[in-house]
Amino acid sequence: MSYNKAPKFSRVELLLKNEGISNNNGLHSTTKIDFLECGLMITGDYLIVTMDEIGGSTTARVFNLKELSAYKTHI
Repeated sequence: MSYNKAPKFSRVELLLKNEGISNNNGLHSTTKIDFLECGLMITGDYLIVTMDEIGGSTTARVFNLKELSAYKTHI
């Protein structure tokens, strides 16, 4: 039984800002991270991606919104 109540998505794409690296327009360089079959929550200043593991446990990755350039969800 899973107690994880985050909305589920087939895929979540995150664009993380690369600190100190920007182009001539002042835009940050980014790194793309993909998560498959996961949950996503935004609370306070944080975005949390949750993944259900075998055996019923849940793993979460926490990102400060200041680190993100963008995110995209796929149903």
